Amino acid sequence: MATERPYGNVDLPAAASDLATTHAPLDFTRVYEAWFDPCLRWLRALGIPDADLEDVGQEVFVVVRRKLAAFEGDKLAGWLYGIAARTASDHRRRAWFRRLWTRGSRVELEGLPHAAAGPAELYERREAERLLDGVLARMSEKRRVAFALYEIEGYSGEEIAQLLGVPVATVWTRLHHARKEFLARVAELQRKHEEVR
Repeated sequence: MATERPYGNVDLPAAASDLATTHAPLDFTRVYEAWFDPCLRWLRALGIPDADLEDVGQEVFVVVRRKLAAFEGDKLAGWLYGIAARTASDHRRRAWFRRLWTRGSRVELEGLPHAAAGPAELYERREAERLLDGVLARMSEKRRVAFALYEIEGYSGEEIAQLLGVPVATVWTRLHHARKEFLARVAELQRKHEEVR
C-alpha cells in the first residue's frame, strides 16, 4: 500500500512527512531540518534576493524557535509560510532604509571574477536574472508569489493554497493573471530592446 504524501509533488525530506502526520510535540531541530530548504524556496518566491536567502531563512527560524511551543494545529506548512512572509516583508522594509543611507557605497560581489564560467556566459546569465527579477518585482505580491511558487519552484496549486490559506480557485486566478502580466511585461521589454537597436 503506497502512502500518500501530504504535500503532493514537492519533494520534502522524510522528516517533513513525519512531522506533518504526527501529533506529538514538535521538536525544533526536526522542524528546522525538514523545513529550512522549503522555507528558502518560499522566501525566493516572496522576492528575497539570493544573496540574502540564508540570512532571512535563519531569521524565520529564530521566530519559529521562539513560537514553536505555542503552535497548535496540523497546518505546520501554512504556519511556517506565514512567518516567512512576515519576515520577508520586514526584511524588504529594512533593506529600503539601508539603501536610503548607504547609496553608492555597495560593492557587488557578483562582479568579481571566478573560474567557473566565461565572461560572456556570466553576463548573459546575470542579465537574464536581472530582467526576470525586474519583471517579477513589478508584479503585485500576490500574483508574484503564486507565479514564482508554481512556475519556478514547482509547487502544485493545492500546495500553494495550503501555504497561503486561500481556496485553490484563488490560486488559479492569481496564476492566470500573473502569467498574463508576466508575458505582457516581457513583450514590453522586447519592444524596448528592439527600439534601442
